[in-house]
Amino acid sequence: IKIRQEIHMSPQTETVDQQANVLCCYRTALCFTHARLRVLTTRRFFKSKYCFHAKQCDQKLDSETKSLIRKALDKTIQLKELFRQQSQTLTEKNKDVLPVLNYFKRLAKPLENSLLNDLELLYDKAWKEDAKELQELNRIAQSMISQTQNPKNCTRAKKLHCVMNHMTCGFGCIIHDYGLCAFVSIGESRTLQYDMNQLATYPGINTTFEYPSETCVNRTNFGNYKIEWHPKLHKDAPSSNKEVLTMTINEPSTSHSQFSPGTVPQHLIERLQLVHSDPNAWWTGHVISYLVRPQKWVLEELKTIKREIEFEHPIVGIHVRRTDKISEASYFGLERYMDHVESWYDRYQLKHPKEKVVRRIYLATDDAQVVKEAKNSYPHYKILFTIGRTFNNSQNRKSNSAVKGVLFDALLLKDSDFVVVTFSSNIGRLVYELRQNTSSDPTYNVVSLDDGFYYWGEIGNKQVAIMDHKPPTSQLCNGTTFRSPIPEMRKWTCELELRVGDQLQSFGYMYHSYLSGGYNRRSKLHGVYPTHKVKDVLTPAAYPRHYT
Repeated sequence: IKIRQEIHMSPQTETVDQQANVLCCYRTALCFTHARLRVLTTRRFFKSKYCFHAKQCDQKLDSETKSLIRKALDKTIQLKELFRQQSQTLTEKNKDVLPVLNYFKRLAKPLENSLLNDLELLYDKAWKEDAKELQELNRIAQSMISQTQNPKNCTRAKKLHCVMNHMTCGFGCIIHDYGLCAFVSIGESRTLQYDMNQLATYPGINTTFEYPSETCVNRTNFGNYKIEWHPKLHKDAPSSNKEVLTMTINEPSTSHSQFSPGTVPQHLIERLQLVHSDPNAWWTGHVISYLVRPQKWVLEELKTIKREIEFEHPIVGIHVRRTDKISEASYFGLERYMDHVESWYDRYQLKHPKEKVVRRIYLATDDAQVVKEAKNSYPHYKILFTIGRTFNNSQNRKSNSAVKGVLFDALLLKDSDFVVVTFSSNIGRLVYELRQNTSSDPTYNVVSLDDGFYYWGEIGNKQVAIMDHKPPTSQLCNGTTFRSPIPEMRKWTCELELRVGDQLQSFGYMYHSYLSGGYNRRSKLHGVYPTHKVKDVLTPAAYPRHYT
């Protein structure tokens, strides 16, 4: 009623499209109101269940309640993105609805932030209770990896030589390719050995990171060992007793090993699920974090850079990729990034009402024009950057500053309080991975504008349907038995029918927050489906246990 009054409409004069648009607003408002009531109900539940006396109000939340908080936060984020996307579509098709949507957005955005803030406060309470357990799991993970890479007797230890033939990679792609070898070496207790000097790009990368092993270092004789590694079920799988095996990376393809990205140590799964929203990303992040351990000189130079650009907290990092990457994924204007930045700072202000907040942004970009646009369009923000200042010619992969340019971008984004990236970018996914080895769950302080999290060469993310989904005939997928090129599949809108219990393989490049995409093994069709109607199924693997 309030919306109609504001734009002076009446049911008799509205067109069908206008009625549909107003109804859309009503339904969205109802969803947010319902979510808000769920929060209030949850609070009352806390009080009634835990707080018989005032002193009891600090009792810990049970695991079921924590899970409900995560689900409510997930669905609120999905609702927000659904409204944003549908509003944009309506505006593009019919400019007449703009007054309705602008009015609704003006009222809805503060409500969204208030709701998200309430849920984040609840989530923060749960995280504080789980922080010690997560820190212990982090310690176990790094100790597990270190033990497999540092044998007491190098002469008798088994080794895995990682040879890179995939020469067209950027920095993030290179790290993820070596990561495929790291997963196998850790799982099979083989010391990972490589020589990054074989790369045709990024000179100096070999002296940038700590070597995987301190007790068993070898940068020679690569290519002299002709026994190629294959997974155990492969027809050419070598004997596990061979001292040295060579794993050759020709392209980021699936290794079909039980020790691949997308697997999680089976002995940690039960504990992880209680304290982390994305156990798959957690384990992947620990493997990559071990591989990308900067040497001391890098960390010292990082401190200098932070001081020079005045990198202080609070700060939001955004990664805006342009130049050679623009043909690989969708284009996003700076305003899409800033929508999330402004919302985060609004919520930060709600949490810190007495603080005079300086709105800082670390802008990681390969295009100096983006820096200029940010300064002109958002003068009330303090824009920090390194392009054109700290590293000259860093976009040339064969230049001496190439490694520094991209590495320091990744490390500064990792250290930001909140990050907006694109997971279609290897750097975007690398930042998310590097943030896993911290004392908190980073799932909700990293936003991807496009894809969901995935890893080229992963074993495959599994999901199971927990609700039926029956899309209208006009929206139903038909004939999508085979995959199409990824850029095409990113744009698919046809929906899969789901039945409770359906097994699916999800594809990160088809993810759209409120919609996921993948392959339904029952119907043998590819398409999209509501994210809240499925749940992830973790793939356990028998990684070596940690010994204290």
